[in-house]
Amino acid sequence: MGTMSTKQLAREKRGRPSHREDLRQELLEAAKAVIAREGYEALSMRKLAEEIGVSSAAPYHHFADRRALLLAVAVDGYRTMFAQAFAGATRSDPHERLRFLLLNFLRFSTENRRTFGLMYESELVREGLAPEIQAEQDLGFRQMHTLVQEVCPELSDHERGIRMATMWCAVFGFALQSNRAMIRAPQPEPEPQVLAEAVVTQAMRLLES
Repeated sequence: MGTMSTKQLAREKRGRPSHREDLRQELLEAAKAVIAREGYEALSMRKLAEEIGVSSAAPYHHFADRRALLLAVAVDGYRTMFAQAFAGATRSDPHERLRFLLLNFLRFSTENRRTFGLMYESELVREGLAPEIQAEQDLGFRQMHTLVQEVCPELSDHERGIRMATMWCAVFGFALQSNRAMIRAPQPEPEPQVLAEAVVTQAMRLLES
């Protein structure tokens, strides 16, 4: 039997009853796939319905509008990223834990470029952070702040705050410019992973006394 096309599968699935939670998760997974493949700009409620073969009204039973759907995908992205970062929490050296957190952030930004764009560059953050985004970002900030306190306890709160902000600007700016293919280095240009590790090393030196 030949493989069914996406449209054929959609027609087969259209109208099938779905449990409420099952359908919500299915919609979320489909939205994540569209964004990873085409970017958040390409996502619409109608397109999402077409993707999984339900009526155009079905997504609105679980997400009030497109913005609510984008927020759900973004929050899922933050939680996935932080879950990966927490994997380094067992390391005893706070320097190593902080380095792991920053490198994980850069790795996530590279491997999930379009989702990262939704999380950090979309309408969800341009005109002030959505509360759901604020809550997730605060979680990451608190984790990083705790590690920075352990790395340089001798610094005053004021000085530590300045250095932490500068370090974060270097790492975050590198992530944005890498995703936009704006990094330029003398030839031969270092491999992306080598460059990312060097940027984190240099950025963490800002915490030294």
